[in-house]
Amino acid sequence: MEKIGLLNKIVKSVYDIYLGRKSLATEGAAEEGRIFLSRGLLSALAVFKEVYANAGNDTETVILVEHAYLTEERRYCSPLEPTVAASMTAALASFKDALRALKTVQNAETYLNAETTWPHLPKYRYHDMPKDAFHIACNANRTRINNTLRTPGINNVEREVYEQRSKNMTAIQAAYLNKQETALSAVWHR
Repeated sequence: MEKIGLLNKIVKSVYDIYLGRKSLATEGAAEEGRIFLSRGLLSALAVFKEVYANAGNDTETVILVEHAYLTEERRYCSPLEPTVAASMTAALASFKDALRALKTVQNAETYLNAETTWPHLPKYRYHDMPKDAFHIACNANRTRINNTLRTPGINNVEREVYEQRSKNMTAIQAAYLNKQETALSAVWHR
């Protein structure tokens, strides 16, 4: 997957979605709004599906695409929606932490040191592995997405975009769990 191209597509997609929503709310521009909205949603969906297909091998790109999507959505967020902007800001920060955890898990020695700092109580574990920044980011984003899916009136394509984003979080969380297990088993079995 070519990251820059995917990120550019996401930026354009969110802009089209923004233009579509803005036009739908403008008298006489509804048809143009539907075209922009549809084009933006379908383009975003294509990118989210593309990164999903390789999520097990390239978790970083999935996070970067989700981060770009949220960054752009926040950019077009209405000043009348401060809680939405705050939620997106928190999500962006958690994805930055997830990227740091992803880098750490790739070094078995370093990750063993990190793992020993996590309690072994179930609430701090994800399938016996530390529920670290990566898992926290995926869980929080999936919750945010699922809350949005409960909103009545979401059109089918937009619903599909949200569902795909949720699937992406599940896929990269499973891939990350595998990375954790690999890192720790390499150190434990010496």
